[in-house]
Amino acid sequence: MNRLNLHEPQRQAPLGVAIMFFQNLRRAINFVLAVLVVNLGKDFEVLGMGYRGWGIILAIFFLIYSFLQYRKFFFYVSGDNFVIEKGVLRQEKINVPFARIQTVNTKQNIIQRILNLVGLKVDTAGSVAQEIQIPALSKTYAQELRDFLMEKRYEYQEEEGTEELKVRGEREPLLKLSVSDLFKVGFTQNHLRSGLILFAIVNGYIWQFEDYLIKPFEPYIEETAKSLLTTWVLLLPFAIAAFLVLSVISSLVTTILRYYGFSFYLTDEGLEIESGLFNRNSYNVPFDKIQYFRWESNPLRRVIGYRTLKVKQAGNHAVNDRKLIGIPGLKSRGLLRVIHEHYPDRKGSKYTYYFPHRLMFIQQLVWLGLLPSLALTALFYLQGLSVLFYIPIPLFLLMVSYLSYKYWKSVSLRVNARYVEIRKGFVFPKRIIIPNYKLQNLSQTQSFLQRFRGLKSFHFHTAAGSLRMAQLPSEACNELFDYLAYCIESSNEKWM
Repeated sequence: MNRLNLHEPQRQAPLGVAIMFFQNLRRAINFVLAVLVVNLGKDFEVLGMGYRGWGIILAIFFLIYSFLQYRKFFFYVSGDNFVIEKGVLRQEKINVPFARIQTVNTKQNIIQRILNLVGLKVDTAGSVAQEIQIPALSKTYAQELRDFLMEKRYEYQEEEGTEELKVRGEREPLLKLSVSDLFKVGFTQNHLRSGLILFAIVNGYIWQFEDYLIKPFEPYIEETAKSLLTTWVLLLPFAIAAFLVLSVISSLVTTILRYYGFSFYLTDEGLEIESGLFNRNSYNVPFDKIQYFRWESNPLRRVIGYRTLKVKQAGNHAVNDRKLIGIPGLKSRGLLRVIHEHYPDRKGSKYTYYFPHRLMFIQQLVWLGLLPSLALTALFYLQGLSVLFYIPIPLFLLMVSYLSYKYWKSVSLRVNARYVEIRKGFVFPKRIIIPNYKLQNLSQTQSFLQRFRGLKSFHFHTAAGSLRMAQLPSEACNELFDYLAYCIESSNEKWM
């Protein structure tokens, strides 16, 4: 740490000019494609120059502008703050108190990797976007700066503030994912979601550039509209098959690009994850910011015995959703190892179990099975359809009844002096573990029907959001409330 002279304004690595140039050029290209090309077409010409001439002028301009950006970008320490000064036309000064720093992450896009540089991002309490971004540092300097900022964070946030964090040397990851693991994770992703995202992207580009992609074919489409309709009906099964294949390919490509070289570390500070093929990212979550773990699966992953672990950290919903990190796929042994390393005293005392009332099963059956079946029956009757159309309705009801029953039986809550664990889900099983001291608030709600049945819903409020356990007996809710309130009040551990 002594090598960092942050009391004097520091600049980025000299190759930061190239990083800023490519960032500015990318924004310019997006603007040209989205505005000029779409609205003015390929015949754009101003002062006797087309796209090529103006492109060269803009490239020269952005090169000069990027050099000025580099020269005007400084970072340093002033008192209890980390300071950024930047801006060419409009100067900006950002002060971030050390006590507000939450995490410091590194990121490498393809250009940064080619130039052997690293971008540093500092997240602060409650911010949706990173307030501090330094795009071009050497790897060694970025790691030293990150360790320095995290040390200052602990120094100003903890009461003792005397013990320095250990400077990280060679480390062994607690868990790594091989290419074979990534293919299994990719094959068991939500392919429907991947396909719809791919369709939305392709469709967006098609309509954005419809003048070039669609209009040339409009005369042919108008002449052959009827035959095309017949052809599309015949080709529909093949189109569905192609959509499914592209969805699977999209899931695989996305998984490999995002999680290639995945390594999971448990450090003195907290959890750290490194991953990415072209964009190499490093995320860390301090122990005090971790609110709870959630692991889940789906039918495909259950076949190969894989689960997805997600780490929920403190922050509003926008921050939490954007910064949600975890392990995309791991087997039971790896999951137990991670859970045991982070929650070693999870089985230190006896658990008390709570189960929902059968009203949960009845509600699911009514809303998901009975009401849709009645609606379909009424629709078929009004349309005067054949009896054959009614045959699937009882089968649908039986399926919903079975799934609703299995879901109800899968839901449970267990509590001991240290932890709350929630289990739910039959088709998509999910499990959540929350240390009691992380609970910020407890509440109970009761609807008219629940009051009639003597039931309540119990809510667990954390800094990462709220969780609910529905349809518990009122007496059990009151007992749970008193017990957890005592555990929280008697704990000396800090939730943040």
